[in-house]
Amino acid sequence: MRRFLLLDNLGKVVMLQRSDERDSSDPRVSYVKFDAERPHSVSEAMRGVYASVKRVHLLVNSVGMLHSARQQPEKKLSRVDPDNLQRAFLINATLLPVLAQNFSSLLRHDDPAVFASLSARVGSIEENRLGGWYSYRASKAAHNMLLRTIAHEWRLSHRNAAVVALHPGTVRSPLSSPFISPHYKNTVHTPAECADYLMRVLDNLRTEASGGFYDWEGNTIAW
Repeated sequence: MRRFLLLDNLGKVVMLQRSDERDSSDPRVSYVKFDAERPHSVSEAMRGVYASVKRVHLLVNSVGMLHSARQQPEKKLSRVDPDNLQRAFLINATLLPVLAQNFSSLLRHDDPAVFASLSARVGSIEENRLGGWYSYRASKAAHNMLLRTIAHEWRLSHRNAAVVALHPGTVRSPLSSPFISPHYKNTVHTPAECADYLMRVLDNLRTEASGGFYDWEGNTIAW
């Protein structure tokens, strides 16, 4: 959100979030409550957004779940639990089309628009060479398929909108911190660095990029 506030042409930022926290007192920012585990709350949130804006130029879905107090990534098949698997799908995959359904009209207009959703490289079926992480991999792969399908439909109905999946890389956050050891071999970004990288990718997107899966450097990732 802080990165958006630096934009010269910013009109309004609406934050959809589960908590009541307020990260900014900037008058351009408003907050709407919703719960990713309650898909019906998205329609309520959309009505709250519509009270602030009548068209959306950029919608970023950053909701995702890798682990929680009651759920950890399954490194072995024997650790897969059906309830945990369904919860991962609900948060990492099901939310995406629900957001698209509810915000469809706000993204359909004459100006360029982007619907971007954070995915993960481990959701790529082609790049799965290590196995493990069953729920996260599978739910992100489902997310990617849903996003690609939305993009195809919106090529006709939302001619000025690009629908893209973004891989932010490894970001130092509560989601990834438990898995970053002193010997971790990949680059680890701060949240601010990640926001800068992803904004550069979004700034260079064109409508023909719709349906693509891109990493934080703008490179295409295989589905």
